[in-house]
Amino acid sequence: MSQSIGFVGIGAMGSAIASRLVDTNTLLVNDLNPALALPLEERGARFAPLDEIATCDVVFLSLPGPDNVLKLLLGDGGLAEKMGPGSLVIDTTSSTPIVDEGLVRDLAVKSISYIDAPIAGGVRRAYDGLATLMVGATDEDFARAEPLLNTITSNVFHLGPVGAGHAAKLVNNLLNHCNRFATVEMITLAERYGIPPDVMIDVLNVSSGRSYVTDYTYPEIVFPNLKQGFTLELMRKDAHLAGALADHVGQKLRVGSLVAEMMDEAVERLGGSADQTDLMQKWYPPVTD
Repeated sequence: MSQSIGFVGIGAMGSAIASRLVDTNTLLVNDLNPALALPLEERGARFAPLDEIATCDVVFLSLPGPDNVLKLLLGDGGLAEKMGPGSLVIDTTSSTPIVDEGLVRDLAVKSISYIDAPIAGGVRRAYDGLATLMVGATDEDFARAEPLLNTITSNVFHLGPVGAGHAAKLVNNLLNHCNRFATVEMITLAERYGIPPDVMIDVLNVSSGRSYVTDYTYPEIVFPNLKQGFTLELMRKDAHLAGALADHVGQKLRVGSLVAEMMDEAVERLGGSADQTDLMQKWYPPVTD
């Protein structure tokens, strides 16, 4: 049954998630850049001020990072001051369970429920309903949110209490970053020996070196020279958030810490607004004959 849903943050990934909801719900959207709403408005969504978003029983967030979430919900005049008791916040932002702990406590005072449901798999797969949602929630809140989450994708995993989704997303993203750097390095090594990148990718995809990067990113994004819709600054943010999570639980990340340093270098060299594809194409100098 259609219901009124609020959605704040309709950048690349937010728009993809919202596109899965707009056909079966009354969707109110908000973003600092109102022009981003146009494709969704053409399908029936409506751009609305935050005061109106706060009247929705369910509000999705897809923001750049945890600081943005805290400011939006708990800052002066934030959404939490205006949302009614029994409201539900579904946060798809890549954040951290360390932040979630405080959010749950502060929102509970106002009888507002919160679940973390970050998404992985890339913008294109999110539009196609093929991405993955990693959810941290109470059983009651998950049951309430599950029909909406299943509209976004069939790959929905309830991993435990609030914070579990964000923890899993950080693990996933840092592992993907590790695979990305390792694959670029090995593809370049093969190319310098004379093996074309597309041939090496075909070999890896039927061998033990296969990964999401070889199976999807190279053939579907890098070789066609497309953009993945995820910036290097966001990659760097996730790498360092994963490091903070490791510190929080007392684990030393040897490979992960190195990759976080490499992300700092990538942002310095290529710029924070560069796409993941730029990293894979420009990290090493082109191989010439």
